[in-house]
Amino acid sequence: MFLYKKIKEARNEKKMTQKQLAEELTNRGRKTSNTAIANWESGLNSPDVDTVQLICEILEKDGNYFFDENNNFRYVSNSGINTEGLDEDDIEEINRFVEFIKNKKRNEKK
Repeated sequence: MFLYKKIKEARNEKKMTQKQLAEELTNRGRKTSNTAIANWESGLNSPDVDTVQLICEILEKDGNYFFDENNNFRYVSNSGINTEGLDEDDIEEINRFVEFIKNKKRNEKK
């Protein structure tokens, strides 16, 4: 299951709205809107690592909960990505993450 699906699942388990999660993140120093939460949960954007750590605390989940224990994060190299065994949804998630990293790099340069 993908990160964005796990965030929504954990939030629903806690019976929190997107607005409540955003408010709690903001209270802990991560100014966040419910729109940002909606974007994370739809896979349009992803939270940064520090925000994921806060989400873990708020939703009372171990960091491993948000990542499939069967994932092998050594798929990526300078020569490309080994997509053997991945379906279309997996590849789409990889592409979204690559775009996220590119946007993050562009924003850092500004």
